[in-house]
Amino acid sequence: MGQGRPLRLLTAGAALAAGLLLFGPRAQAENAGSDEPFAEATVAAADGPLAATWRQLQAELQTDQRIVAQCRVEPAACTSAAARHFIAIGKQGGRDDGLGRLGRINRAVNLALKPVRASGPPSQWTSPLQSLESGIGSCKQYAVVKYAALLDAGIAPDDLRLVIVRIKRPQPPSPTSSHLVVAVRLKRHWYILDNRSLTVSDSRELRGDLEPLFTLDPRGVRQYIPAPGRADCSAPCNASAS
Repeated sequence: MGQGRPLRLLTAGAALAAGLLLFGPRAQAENAGSDEPFAEATVAAADGPLAATWRQLQAELQTDQRIVAQCRVEPAACTSAAARHFIAIGKQGGRDDGLGRLGRINRAVNLALKPVRASGPPSQWTSPLQSLESGIGSCKQYAVVKYAALLDAGIAPDDLRLVIVRIKRPQPPSPTSSHLVVAVRLKRHWYILDNRSLTVSDSRELRGDLEPLFTLDPRGVRQYIPAPGRADCSAPCNASAS
């Protein structure tokens, strides 16, 4: 498995400007906003470090999937404790459907990892099995393990997003407002799984607390169009999701 990479957000000004010029923010919101977490529109972000990191992580996710699949076929020969732990998380989620499944997976992963010190250096992106093997992580590790567990549970890739957000009112001891969560589409609503909470909430109910910046999904990296009166975070804001 590849090594984790530090997150550096790309400048997406060109892609953002192209989307605004071609369609305008209102048209974008009408066409795509309701289909994205937080009911806000996105445009394709320019290729850059974040996109490269996401491609690398997707390759590592596929590697982990193969390891887990082999451990399911031959459990007695499975030498990966992390893979066995991952399978156990999936079994917990399999007890329910719908929101119950999301809640169980959210809780299982939140309890599977211990948070890193908030005052420590920014964490690297790591694969699900790397994260479970280490047993510790920042929001990135929690979110990526959940993303993989939800895929493993049968959630369609198009119904999943990793979402980089800004916490509008960060609480101590967290020194940063940057954060990473998982969004899951269920019956046309997007629900947020967050390592800060055992509760799964509709993304629209969290807009007072979280400002969405970027999504990562099978389409690649996409950037949210700044709402009227909100600063464009494509260049000056540092949303490292540490």
